[in-house]
Amino acid sequence: MSTFDTVLSMARQGEKVELKTMPSTDAGVLSALLMHPEVKPHILLRHGDSSPHTYLEKLVTRMLYAFDPCALHAGIYVRGRHELIGTASLQNWNRYENKAVLGYILNPLWWGQGLATEAVGLLLDYAIQELGVQKIEGRCRGDNLRSERVMIKNGLTLERILPMPGSSGDVMKVFTLLHK
Repeated sequence: MSTFDTVLSMARQGEKVELKTMPSTDAGVLSALLMHPEVKPHILLRHGDSSPHTYLEKLVTRMLYAFDPCALHAGIYVRGRHELIGTASLQNWNRYENKAVLGYILNPLWWGQGLATEAVGLLLDYAIQELGVQKIEGRCRGDNLRSERVMIKNGLTLERILPMPGSSGDVMKVFTLLHK
C-alpha cells in the first residue's frame, strides 16, 4: 500500500476530533500553523540550503500530497467541522522495522481542551492496529509540559533526555511506546 493510499484509508473519528486527509485548500492554514509564533519553537524545521520560505512550501506540499514514503500526515479537525486545527503524523516511518516517530501540532486556540490527546490516541491506535507499528517514539522540548502530558496520557513513557542541538541548556525529552 502506498503512503497516499494509507493516508486516504486512515480517516478516524473520536468524540471531539477527526483525523483525515488534508485537502489542498488547507495549504494556507497549514503554512500559518507551522509558522505560528507559539508553535514554531516546538517543531524542528530543517531547511538546509534552501530558504525557510521555500522549505516551508515543500513541507506543506509533502504533508498535503503524501509525497514522503516515510511519513504519514493527517489533519486534525473538530468533529463535524471543516477547519484544520492541527496535524498528527508518523515520521521516519520504517515499515521494515515497524517503527516511527510521532509528530503533532495544534493551533494554540485549541490548546488545553484534550484535542491533541484524543487525536494522538487515534493516530497511535491506527498505527498499531492497522499498520503494525511496534515502536513509536515521541519527542518534545524539556519545557513543553503540554506535549509531555499528551504523550504520557497516550501510554508513552520517558526513555531518555538529550541535550538540544545548538542550544545552551535546553533538552529534548524522548518518550517511547512499545507494542509487540
